Amino acid sequence: MSKLDFSTVLAISIHDMKNSLNLLLGSLDDLMRREEQRPSMDAERLAMLRYEARRVNDTLIQLLALYRSVKGLYQPRFMPVPIHDLLEEYWLNNKVLMDHRGVECLVQCDTDLVWTLDRYLVNSLLENVVNNTVRYTRHKICMSARAEGDWLLVQVTDDGPGFPSAMLGRQAIRDGAQLDPQQGRTGLGLYFCALVADMHGGDGERGYVELSNGGELGGGCFTLQLPRLSSN
Repeated sequence: MSKLDFSTVLAISIHDMKNSLNLLLGSLDDLMRREEQRPSMDAERLAMLRYEARRVNDTLIQLLALYRSVKGLYQPRFMPVPIHDLLEEYWLNNKVLMDHRGVECLVQCDTDLVWTLDRYLVNSLLENVVNNTVRYTRHKICMSARAEGDWLLVQVTDDGPGFPSAMLGRQAIRDGAQLDPQQGRTGLGLYFCALVADMHGGDGERGYVELSNGGELGGGCFTLQLPRLSSN
């Protein structure tokens, strides 16, 4: 019997689990829509289940992306993407949970802004960032994007308490995931975001992410900066 490559088996298992979770999330969305029409005591429980399912799904996506990156199996698919459509599509796909939590979401972006990037990777990054932002914000979040010279700035801001001081500043993938067993944090999500940014590079410039406080809404501000690629 040939020896199993555990990492390959794990990657296949992650892919299967992710597909199952997508079906679960779709069912939870349907249930939450019904709850909007006839509210019950289970509405908050459904919202919590959906949030936790999204967290698991996000982690699986991150693990799969990291595995493919380490193994050299993932080649970014760069193409021109209308950024306003990207942000609006993400907002619409997550509107059910935002509405249930009473969170208003603003989308600020020029409808003509187009940038060359890997849409799947950036959407996965937004999934990770916004899902956490909805959890910690008070009433409002804002997804915005603009071009500044040869750079695209995508920001997610909120009116929550902001990021801990130890997390502020530019995030570098060389720092790796910072394990904090006492708090149950691995830093995997932030590391994944930094990796996605770093995979967008050209002419010596590479993308990066940065955390700050006191943004447009007075809370936390996540910034993704991507350089202009040659095909842009």
